[in-house]
Amino acid sequence: MTTTSEKTIVLGAGPAGLAAAFELVRHDRAVDVVERAEVVGGLARTVERDGYRFDIGGHRWFSKDDELNQLFRALLGDEVVNVDRISRIYYDGRYVDYPLRLGNVLRNIGLSLSARAVADYAVVVVRPPVVAGEQTMEDAYVAQFGRALYERFFRDYSEKVWGDDCRRLSGDWVVQRSKGMSLLTAVKDAVRPSKDRVESLVERFMYPRLGYGRLSERLAEETRAGGGRVTVGARVTAVRHGDGRIRAIVVRGADGHETTLEGDQFISSIPMPALARLLRPAAPDGVLAAADKLTFRDLITVNLMLRREQITRDTWLYIHDPGIPFGRLHEPKNWSAAMVPDAAHTSIVAEYFCSIGDEIWAQSDEALCELTVHHLSRTLGFIEPNEVVGGFAVRSPRAYPTYRLGYREPLGELKAYA
Repeated sequence: MTTTSEKTIVLGAGPAGLAAAFELVRHDRAVDVVERAEVVGGLARTVERDGYRFDIGGHRWFSKDDELNQLFRALLGDEVVNVDRISRIYYDGRYVDYPLRLGNVLRNIGLSLSARAVADYAVVVVRPPVVAGEQTMEDAYVAQFGRALYERFFRDYSEKVWGDDCRRLSGDWVVQRSKGMSLLTAVKDAVRPSKDRVESLVERFMYPRLGYGRLSERLAEETRAGGGRVTVGARVTAVRHGDGRIRAIVVRGADGHETTLEGDQFISSIPMPALARLLRPAAPDGVLAAADKLTFRDLITVNLMLRREQITRDTWLYIHDPGIPFGRLHEPKNWSAAMVPDAAHTSIVAEYFCSIGDEIWAQSDEALCELTVHHLSRTLGFIEPNEVVGGFAVRSPRAYPTYRLGYREPLGELKAYA
């Protein structure tokens, strides 16, 4: 039970917001968490339908921090399963291991392209290109892999994910995502495998048996048990501030009734542009203009339930082929057998990276399910249409911040104002 009179209010009940609340109640702080959705977890929630469980895209747990790993295990106990990562790229009718493995790549691209790839990368190493201004996503990939492999394995997929030309996107995402990964590391690993893997590309990870959403559910349970409050279906309509600090938030419940929550400290895990637009009094015009310059990529996950034992052995399958509209597949059963009702059934999740108002977002859920079945059966040959026993789509606006060239300046303005 909390003992302090100071109250912290947390905006957003995804893993970040709930982890903050959980840690605060462990230190006897009063906490209120407010979440717009009807369930906790945000993009890391798990959806249940007819005995099948689906993450909003696949989420896994990995950390080099022993304290965090111990916390994960303590929260989930015997729900934790260890999963071997098996990831591949599908492009031009071929499957290539990801992360790239030298021998596998050479077998799939042939001698001519292999020679060009090595030559291109040698040029980059010997004479690194001079980048005028901010490094683009294309610059970053070429520096890591050379132009031939960039054009073969990274350009089309990146443009499918982000909906823009790689020359208009910042290289920051590449550096963050694949730090330490390059053609040179692939060569070294082929000669002498290293124990030091790129952090995001670990070969084994932990996962909650009933889906990644269980992490947020357990954090919420422990927060409530410690005296904190977690309220779902509560939309923040205003963030009131004065004298250089936040004073209160206004929350609208499902019944339309508005409540003012005052606090001593406030933690926000919602998108920064959304927070800026909620400020009352309103933020300066320059700050609001900066918020408008920060854009997001939206996501639709199409979830299919099937009467068959397994589709692939992959944890992820990256679909680089520009002729296939979804960008990534994952089969929940390959993560945990408990994600499906029984051994005779499986499921698959197709991720459509899109933008509100585009031709993908404008399609009905039924049409997207039909489109997914078409490509899984006709293009990829993974399933038969009559094996599908059901399907549905989940739409997630503002799923990923877009790293467009020039994003640093408006982001810096928002941070400075905050």
